[in-house]
Amino acid sequence: MRVQQPGRGGSWRAMALSASLALALGGCFDGDSPSGKQLTLSGQVQSRSAGLGNYRVELYASFSGDDAAWVQLGSATTSGDGTFSIDYALSEAQTTQQPLLFVQATLGEAMLASAIGTGNGEISPPIVVNDRTTVATGNAFAQFISASGIAGDVIGMRNAAQMATNLADPVSGAVGTALSSSPNGGATSTLATFNSLANVVAACVAAEASCAKLFAAATPPGGARPVNVLQALSNIVKYPAYPGYPDDAADPVFRLAQASPAQYPGLAARPTNWLLFLKVTGGFYSEQSPSNLVNGVGNIAFDAQGYAWANDNYEPQYRGQSTCAGLRLLKFSPSAQVVPGSPYFGGGLSGAGFGITLDPAGNIWTGNFGFEDPPCIGTSLEAPHNSVSVFRPDGSPISPATGFTQGNISWPQGTSSDQAGNIWLANCGNDTVTKIPNGDPTRAVNIPLAALAPGALPNLKPFGTVVDLDGNVWVTTNRGNTVVVLAPDGTIIKTLTNAGADPKRPLLSHPIGNAADSKGNIWVANSDWLDAPCPDRSNVGPATNPSITLYQRGSHEPYPGSPFTGGGITVPWGISVDGNDTVWVFNFGPDSVGVTPTTALTGISRFCGTDTSKCPPGMKVGDPISPATGYLSNSLERITGGQIDRSGNVWMMNNWKQNPNPDLNPGSNSIVIMIGAAAPLNTPVIGPPVALVPVVPRKVLAAQLR
Repeated sequence: MRVQQPGRGGSWRAMALSASLALALGGCFDGDSPSGKQLTLSGQVQSRSAGLGNYRVELYASFSGDDAAWVQLGSATTSGDGTFSIDYALSEAQTTQQPLLFVQATLGEAMLASAIGTGNGEISPPIVVNDRTTVATGNAFAQFISASGIAGDVIGMRNAAQMATNLADPVSGAVGTALSSSPNGGATSTLATFNSLANVVAACVAAEASCAKLFAAATPPGGARPVNVLQALSNIVKYPAYPGYPDDAADPVFRLAQASPAQYPGLAARPTNWLLFLKVTGGFYSEQSPSNLVNGVGNIAFDAQGYAWANDNYEPQYRGQSTCAGLRLLKFSPSAQVVPGSPYFGGGLSGAGFGITLDPAGNIWTGNFGFEDPPCIGTSLEAPHNSVSVFRPDGSPISPATGFTQGNISWPQGTSSDQAGNIWLANCGNDTVTKIPNGDPTRAVNIPLAALAPGALPNLKPFGTVVDLDGNVWVTTNRGNTVVVLAPDGTIIKTLTNAGADPKRPLLSHPIGNAADSKGNIWVANSDWLDAPCPDRSNVGPATNPSITLYQRGSHEPYPGSPFTGGGITVPWGISVDGNDTVWVFNFGPDSVGVTPTTALTGISRFCGTDTSKCPPGMKVGDPISPATGYLSNSLERITGGQIDRSGNVWMMNNWKQNPNPDLNPGSNSIVIMIGAAAPLNTPVIGPPVALVPVVPRKVLAAQLR
């Protein structure tokens, strides 16, 4: 990033930060700066742990109370050992404006960078700007970096700075604690991928020719060459799979990562993608035990500040031990730290499933499916399957100990709020939908989707719910192989079926999740396998024909070419649409759950959406962007839900183990975050997603990439 001063030309783009900006760096910085005090930033510019002399180091700040304009606070040139010292001053007013501080060091084509910050702009310890901090910044800020500058959502930019500290410590320059420790560290390939990217940056520092190779490798299809190292790293995140994989022997990024001398222990073979998958369990552990935070986390939703709320299928337990219904509501900070006070209990929580949503008031609703292992049935711990729980933003329950049961709720799955604050639940157990008008359970009504004899098992199994631009609610039926469209008053508008479709390419095949795009079109994930256990699961499919189907908003007709396949789709479960209308599909493992253990990795699938201008050149609606393998990572197990936050991170639920016993603690104990992978969304997502766009201040100073 480079700040362009007035009179020097260049584009004017800016980052806006709110008055609530406060970057928590683990207490590394002194929080008491006298007003108007002359301050000093000292540190060292390094690559491969060696100091770099003659680098131009510039310190910039964005003050939330000054239209968020970028201001250069000072600059210096490094001495022979890479050390530098920059004197700067902050007025009393500026120290209260909670600035974001950014350091860049440049020499020719080489650039090293780091996002740093405190509550008052004073930095006491010396800092290190190196290969690792550059990779951390390029990934966490990937969706905010372009050739014309760094600009982004107020909250998303703050959160990105916090996420970057998980990858690299901005003070020591070492690998961040979250990335270097269990459940990450040597347990997954993410640290090696991060180190390989650090080697790429180091290669550019070592030789100008390597910078040229990096810029060539990071030039997007049909796009312009990146203007510096940060934009190159950003492009690698946005286009993480090199074309031709796995036919080509190696991609140019991997070749650069192996350039001599490769300081950091990186990947031994080229990956399917260059994304960083950060695994989160709630602590520095991997193994399951009753002391864990999560077990079988099902789905996730984000509030207006980017905090993550998630539900839990099962109570934490040792691997191989039976476990009963989950009783927890979880809250994580935007950097995936457990929020003090979380998990939250009460409110009737009982084995929550796929359904979680925020309403317009910020309350959190979760459907209580009643997941449990068979030994729990018939005991005092047996779970009910007939309620929804609601919590205030502070985590205190609003619903009673039984949950809200009005509206004939039965084994609820999909749970959605519409724009008017009505809550909709898909009742897997009785082929109905419950509407809770304005969130008032005393007014709850039950809407049958089909006739069901008293005591009979469900034939349709309603599962996913999503609201379109008109306030209509689209409900997938997992066993019925239909999608039912309901008007805001609950009237059935249309039931979409496989009528007229090629039997070998059904439009709907064991559908589960669904998602709207910004135009109100609806995408449906066809697992071709799941028969939801509400309570029986006797009609599972072969999982040989997984796909996604797009339905058009106005006509409710399938989009030409539907269903769409490829891109590594295996058992699609959850589905989400980002700020570019790109479609992300979360696979429940590499194949169906069976008696034969699998050693294959789970992949994430990505498709071109209805805004083809945001897709690689030549792609049509429904074309896969991800390679035939999907975006693979050994951090992933069997994923159900997934959503995109305000910084473009994709959070995915490792719901089941890769090779589970379905009746003996099948749950996995982690969430995985793809850092900076998707176009950010305004949160909470209520109805169709809304893209976040850069806020350009009135001031003429702006952040500009060189």
